[in-house]
Amino acid sequence: MLTADVVANQDRGPEPPAEWAPVLHQLTRLLRKPVPPPSWWTPRTAFFGSVETRTDPATYRWDGMKRLGRADAPLFAFQLTFAGWGQFQLYGERPRRVPPGTAFIALMPSRHRYYLPEDSPGWTFGWISIHHPFVLARMSKLVASAGPLIQVAPDGPLAAIATRLMRGAIKKDFRDRYDTELALFEFLLTCERTLRQARDASSESMQLLESVRSRILASLPQALDVEALAAEHGMSRTHFSHFFRARTGLTPARFAADVRIYKAARMLLATRAPLKQIADACGFASANYFCKAFRRLQHMSPLAYRRAHG
Repeated sequence: MLTADVVANQDRGPEPPAEWAPVLHQLTRLLRKPVPPPSWWTPRTAFFGSVETRTDPATYRWDGMKRLGRADAPLFAFQLTFAGWGQFQLYGERPRRVPPGTAFIALMPSRHRYYLPEDSPGWTFGWISIHHPFVLARMSKLVASAGPLIQVAPDGPLAAIATRLMRGAIKKDFRDRYDTELALFEFLLTCERTLRQARDASSESMQLLESVRSRILASLPQALDVEALAAEHGMSRTHFSHFFRARTGLTPARFAADVRIYKAARMLLATRAPLKQIADACGFASANYFCKAFRRLQHMSPLAYRRAHG
């Protein structure tokens, strides 16, 4: 029977954010009474997994090129953070933080490592590992094209099927190996759909940002307000603000101000123009207002920025 060697519970490790607490508590309750597998259930014919909390950096560090022995079949792990955070790193690249709501897909063998860093408060996560050759092959292609990290919405379909598999690893509550295989295929397709939708959303947001940026710069020295941007998109100010923020994570007013600040920063370095002239050219009502807006974004005054970078 495969269960976690470090079983998660709410008395150890970091506190989960509210959106992940219910599913974490449900899974940890199940871990109190894990179920032995039926005769047909093996890591090769089904999968395995559990939920863990890690708090000791010295004892939690995995290397994707050292996980398997010569006789071991390839597999992949899907690990979803519920609380705290750890780090995932591809060889030769910078480590990437894996906070709540972020999962990684670790192919084994492959050139990666994941670990609990010294400055983490702890790491509580659910994981599943899968040998299924078809699922593994498709997942390998997915990771090659989209990368190993994936964002998981707590109320989304990927969270639902991933936690279903975690529950299944603990309770072994699938009817037979065909029911289990169907769940693995659903998990694979949901991962593919989630990453495709994320790529599409990212492409749409970049196009929107570039379109609005170009329009703001073209209007200078006049400051293009949100009303005008909304009208150009055939929307009310309120509708456009919601539309823009949902796709970019920014308010249009804040983005417009930042675009003009970045334009001013380039002028500070490329010219010796006085602040009043730069403020006028970038659509700011006064040099004083320009200095306040510049300091908010750059954390220094325009003159200090010119001295530091000129």
